[in-house]
Amino acid sequence: MAPYPCPEPGNAAYAASWALFDALITRLGDPLMAEEPEHAVEQFIAGTGRDVLRQALQDHLDARAAAERRLAEVTGADQVPRRRAEPGHTRLLSTTLGRVEATRIAYRHPGVSNLHPADVRLALPAGRYSFPLQEAVVHESVTGALREARDGLDRILGARVGTRQLMQITIDAAQDVRDFYSQHPVPAPAARPGGTGPRDLLVLSIDATGVNMIDSGLRDSPPVRDDGPRPPSAQLSCRKRTGRTRMAVVTAVYDAAPAVRSPADIMPADATERATRRPGPKAVNRQVDASIVDSTAPMTRRLFDRAQQRDPQHRRRWIVLVDGNNHQIDRINAEAHARGVQINLILDFVHVLEYLWKAAEDLHPTQPGRASFVARTARDLLEHHPARVIADLNSLYDTVTTTGDTAPGLKRCIDYLTAKQPYLIYRIALTMGWPIATGVIEGTCRYLVKDRLAITGARWSLPGAEAVLLLRAVITNGDFPAYWKFHLQQEHQRTHTSRYQHQYDLAA
Repeated sequence: MAPYPCPEPGNAAYAASWALFDALITRLGDPLMAEEPEHAVEQFIAGTGRDVLRQALQDHLDARAAAERRLAEVTGADQVPRRRAEPGHTRLLSTTLGRVEATRIAYRHPGVSNLHPADVRLALPAGRYSFPLQEAVVHESVTGALREARDGLDRILGARVGTRQLMQITIDAAQDVRDFYSQHPVPAPAARPGGTGPRDLLVLSIDATGVNMIDSGLRDSPPVRDDGPRPPSAQLSCRKRTGRTRMAVVTAVYDAAPAVRSPADIMPADATERATRRPGPKAVNRQVDASIVDSTAPMTRRLFDRAQQRDPQHRRRWIVLVDGNNHQIDRINAEAHARGVQINLILDFVHVLEYLWKAAEDLHPTQPGRASFVARTARDLLEHHPARVIADLNSLYDTVTTTGDTAPGLKRCIDYLTAKQPYLIYRIALTMGWPIATGVIEGTCRYLVKDRLAITGARWSLPGAEAVLLLRAVITNGDFPAYWKFHLQQEHQRTHTSRYQHQYDLAA
């Protein structure tokens, strides 16, 4: 076994690190340590080793501080030269290895703020938390509750960060997401399996889901009661809190190869058809986006911008899947008309099934009868023109109402299918190999929004919810490494470069 390295005579700047490392190795070689189980040795190395690494970082910063050369003057962006140099100015920095202290020369002038060129060379953050620690905070805070993130960072890194600081770091980390995607290259369309051409389906989808907000984050503030104090109530809590949510808009765009299917593949009638079912189109190169600040209109515009980047010449087939929201449909049609692109708008088949089940509850008293009605009617929608199905349902409604029943579920189903009839093009979609369900956007809403923002008891501020949504979207798209590099460049510009005279490039 090769001996561990020994400090070189000229490497005195790292003497403290070498001393700690030597103590660690000596302790590992102690006969008493040889009697310890593996997990105890591992815990000792992890704890003591972090002290060694922290001291190594501190020694490195001290060595760079000792070698910093004094400049004749430093001119800021305010055009004021700082000619007075004061060494020994320090600042604390919390890192993934522990807390260290950076010492540097401050260049001063009466009446203006100090400048520290060493901060530029070290690319230090504006606050006290290092960028690697901020990156770890982002991953922890967008994944689970802030208290869990705080405890996880303390347990894994030994870094103690309060929940308020965690949220502020997350908000600051998300401020460049929009600029990043305006410059980020769009992934190239994937080739068809067994072929050389790009996939010719470009699928777009949009949906919205509610998020519990604090009062200041609501679009409209709740009404203020002016009827004086209310008497005590025996009710412990309100079962349903209305007016406390704000809608988060979620979009998705992806490529897909056509997958021709038949109604039997969607609604099989027997075991033979179930055994021979063909899969639908597969989503690839998926890009998602979410916002609780922007409404449907700007999010739809941004969705079409991403689709336009993938197909600027409009040579591919554009499929838009919706759940029936009238405002979303209006904004989609307006964007398509403004850009001169032909879209094929399809209503989510699963939403249609929900209305059919409501109608079945009015027509059949038993579950087998309801299931049979839904299966038969849904199969007719897939095989025939929707007008035929609507006519059959109207006939059933006339028959039911003659007996005195109101059948509200059936009436609502008829009205829904009649209003959305232009988008019930399932027969054409299956023949052409298009998707007919919004499973991708529904799953995106659940993962991006519900899995994090719908934690029991959580109520969000507007900046916090927006930051978490943006960063979760970046991570889901697989763009976080590229985004973090872009974010560090923007932070360097804001924190350092913008404070100095343009002719004076300290980073050179």
